Amino acid sequence: MHDVEPLIPHKKPMIMIDGYCKIDDKRAFSEKTFSADDYAVGRGFVMESILIECLAQTVAAHSGYNAVVEKNSPPGQGMLVTVDAFEFYERVPPTATITIHIEQRDQFGSFTMYRGTVSRMGRPVAKGDIKVFNARQE
Repeated sequence: MHDVEPLIPHKKPMIMIDGYCKIDDKRAFSEKTFSADDYAVGRGFVMESILIECLAQTVAAHSGYNAVVEKNSPPGQGMLVTVDAFEFYERVPPTATITIHIEQRDQFGSFTMYRGTVSRMGRPVAKGDIKVFNARQE
């Protein structure tokens, strides 16, 4: 797993992914292992909104990787704009490791659409589409 901190604007304790496993032109894979006392855990499970944030931060890592590694420039600033057709299949218990997969679907100027899946032990626990704004793509 590779360090994500140089690629995304988030800083601890707001980083919601432990690192990225693989990034290519259109896709990225990251992981996160939660702890029982993590602020993302409430009432014995990882909050569903945090799973969406994990997807968004994987998108940020993808964008940052393309800027820093591929273009030798600093990562841009971005923003999650919409969440669409999101489905949750099961709750994630604390201490679970999740895998986050995002795939770029389309781009319109500074807006990029991604499809994302959050999995645990090879099974999807959530999936949906997000749209992000990236100031670097203007």
